[in-house]
Amino acid sequence: MFLIAMDTLPRILALAFLVTAMLSVGMQITAGDLRSLLKSKGLLVRSLLANFVAVPIVGIVLARTLPLKPEAAAALLLLACTPGGISALHFTAKIKSASLFAGSSAFLLSFVAVFLSPALLTLFLPGDISVVIPYGRASLFVVVFLLLPLVAGTLVRSRGERLAEKLSKPCAIMSALIFAVFSVLLMGQRKGAMNAVGKEALLSMLIFIIISMAVGWFMGGPAKETRPVLATVTGMRHVALCLLIALNTFPDPAVQTPLVAFSALMVLPNTLLTAYMVIRSRKTARESQK
Repeated sequence: MFLIAMDTLPRILALAFLVTAMLSVGMQITAGDLRSLLKSKGLLVRSLLANFVAVPIVGIVLARTLPLKPEAAAALLLLACTPGGISALHFTAKIKSASLFAGSSAFLLSFVAVFLSPALLTLFLPGDISVVIPYGRASLFVVVFLLLPLVAGTLVRSRGERLAEKLSKPCAIMSALIFAVFSVLLMGQRKGAMNAVGKEALLSMLIFIIISMAVGWFMGGPAKETRPVLATVTGMRHVALCLLIALNTFPDPAVQTPLVAFSALMVLPNTLLTAYMVIRSRKTARESQK
């Protein structure tokens, strides 16, 4: 998802999606869930390694070996070093028993990316390019639209589980509807960006998405809930933060076009993975009832 260079309505819808999605996640969290999450240090470490080590290496190899234009290669490096794609919440919400891990991963990766991604980019971008990011603006975004709704949801849950259960589902439905309208409004802009970057760049980004999702799946561990969630979270990079960095770092606006194209391209693979997991989950539930 990207928030820069948008019209007012799509920007409002994007922010509304984040707030309602994180509220829904917060209202599903119990004290037991939090204790379980804190004990899952291995999973959190693997999530960080997948997104800040493995995927950046994949991006660097692809950017330096594939025949890409300079702006497409720069965009691929930006995406590889910038995890925390908040759009993942739209897909992971459909995977039962994984909302806590999905919400915490989205928040953690987004927060860490604000500070760690510029350092990674400094290592991998050409030496004459100085990476610039407005830390205050990026940090404020994470706190206001991710952390506060998550905390608000947990507070509602702590005051009454029945109330939280009644409110969490409408919030989830509302976030899904908002995401759908948001996607429709930006369809033309995304399609134009995909046409502009060309087939070679699109194929390179698709390869990058699939490999990133495979890395997330492998690092997700043995639990059937965490594998698809980490695959989605890892495959959907933080396009909004990438655009923020690109606007302040690259004088050539052509770098922004592949980033917008990526925001459209990453939807289909994750939709297919989510559909597969939902179908498999329902099949397992039916078999267990026999």
